[in-house]
Amino acid sequence: MNFFLPNNLSRILTISVLCVVYAFMQALAFRSLVTFPFPQLMLDGMMNALFFTGVSFLLWKVVKYGNFETLEIYQRFINYTALGFLAITIWTGLGYISAFLVFNPKNLMEAIKMFPLKAFVAFLIYLLLVQFFRVRLAEREASPQPVDEDTEEDLLKPGDIGTEEIQPLERIVIRSGQKINMIQVSEIVYFRAEGDYVRIFTDSDKFLKEETMKYFQLHLPEKQFVRVHRSYLVNTVKILRIELYEKQNQLLTLSNGDKIKISASGYKRLRERLGL
Repeated sequence: MNFFLPNNLSRILTISVLCVVYAFMQALAFRSLVTFPFPQLMLDGMMNALFFTGVSFLLWKVVKYGNFETLEIYQRFINYTALGFLAITIWTGLGYISAFLVFNPKNLMEAIKMFPLKAFVAFLIYLLLVQFFRVRLAEREASPQPVDEDTEEDLLKPGDIGTEEIQPLERIVIRSGQKINMIQVSEIVYFRAEGDYVRIFTDSDKFLKEETMKYFQLHLPEKQFVRVHRSYLVNTVKILRIELYEKQNQLLTLSNGDKIKISASGYKRLRERLGL
């Protein structure tokens, strides 16, 4: 929690500065196109920037959980195009409302002159944001995740297991666009929790499924899969190396090349399972 507030304050400050810069640039761009005073143009620019900030937050959620990267190229193109059209339409609609509030309703027709250029700028920003989000997700997946010992209560407890015999899963069915993927459990390298979803990694691909980590921990072969962290469930067969990381932490190197940190309690469970 000590590091949460500074990071959030830094993020808010960065967004605020970007909004002011955008408002200033927009006011300069439209200064010669319309007759509105510069302060009014600045206010309109600030409102547009704030609207797009909200749309960008929703866009990040869609890109993060949309699982677009597993689709075919043409399907990705269609999805991103439709998403861009929706984002720009929402932003333009909100911009129309802000123009109605900022400028005199009698001057609304003059304010509409700015909309084609606004829509073009929104399109460019959308392209930059989507690319930024994709790079950010790729970097997050490639880098080891931090260990959070305070949230180990999310792990499966003995009381979570009922008296009925549970048949271990042999395969997992995942719908991706128009495809239905059948993943053999033996092909899975590890699972990673992502909110209400679980990301499933194999040696050559990754998939997103709406399910809980507890479900998979309960229904996968117990001798083969170990919960090494509240966010990770690992196939022990796919572990290549266990090495020391930053003095007291352990780092797993897996068969697909990914590296993940494990918690102290997770390392203890892994050692017990491997008989180390």
